[in-house]
Amino acid sequence: MKRIFLSIFLVSLFSGSVFAIEPITDANSVRKLVRQIEGLPQGGLINLTFKSKIDDSYQPMLVKVPDGYTKTKSWPLLVVLHGLGDGPIVVPSIDSMVQIGPFGRGDMWYHGIGEQDIFECIELVRRIFNINPDRVYLAGFSMGGAGAFDLGLKYPDTWAACVPVCGSMGNLDLVANGRNLPFWINTGSEDRVVPAKYSKRAYEKAIELGFKHWKYTEYKGMGHSFWVDWGQIEKWLLSQKKNNSPSTVSFTSEKCAKAYWSEITEKYNCKQLARIDVETASQTIKIKISNIADYTLYLKDAPISLTKEITIIENSKEIFKGHISIDGIFDRKLDGKKTDRVCAE
Repeated sequence: MKRIFLSIFLVSLFSGSVFAIEPITDANSVRKLVRQIEGLPQGGLINLTFKSKIDDSYQPMLVKVPDGYTKTKSWPLLVVLHGLGDGPIVVPSIDSMVQIGPFGRGDMWYHGIGEQDIFECIELVRRIFNINPDRVYLAGFSMGGAGAFDLGLKYPDTWAACVPVCGSMGNLDLVANGRNLPFWINTGSEDRVVPAKYSKRAYEKAIELGFKHWKYTEYKGMGHSFWVDWGQIEKWLLSQKKNNSPSTVSFTSEKCAKAYWSEITEKYNCKQLARIDVETASQTIKIKISNIADYTLYLKDAPISLTKEITIIENSKEIFKGHISIDGIFDRKLDGKKTDRVCAE
């Protein structure tokens, strides 16, 4: 009951109005809303309903418009994931960025169609607002904190920074994906719902990997609460910008997927995790792979010159030396026994 009350309580904290907008069903609805936004009193909330492309159902999304919003300026975006049993939430005290609180199909832990819902909400809000693609942040509370860990690390090149609050980290192998993605983990020392140890272990793994850009705050005496120091977190978020061209990429994935300038395109065993680590040093690219049959490098996005000769070393063996084509795409198809190469993604 307390969790269900949370989203209602958040709305009541606003001094501005809460506006209900007619459902977004098509491109005309989007254009109409774009014209309305700057005419609405700002600093308040919009209860938005949209027709999902996934299954044609109508889904809710909470939107907070910052004071002084204008479409002539690009704005940061904060995506806030709610907890189990809650409705959409945002952070009332943050007013420097556009905020959205997706529903994520309720209590699906942001998996499957719940995960798809989050990215559909982001796509929609980018059509409505002028969003800076390099300043998209992810936060979440409780189940949403677990979602911030999960979606943050599964799609590390989507976000500029992540803030799980009273969440939990599942597979610690995925922490390596945060090599270029800052996290500020927040939890309470007296949390009896999701004890601090379930998020602290992710931080300890990050420190073990040498990540100095990860932060951890455990509030003494705090239980299972969303009310952390959002003022300091807001300042920290605004100092973070996505690294689009990192020199080193680590990516562990349960499916064929892309992160930054590397992509896992086929796996040997679909039931096991695949991992690729790529590192550039001058004009040399060093690669380590595990459970990968094929992969692709998009070197236009890597910190390397395509006009000069490139050396590629894979698992300590030189596999290429020369000039890459002008499109910068290097496709690698490995030889050897393929036991389970066709993965349904």
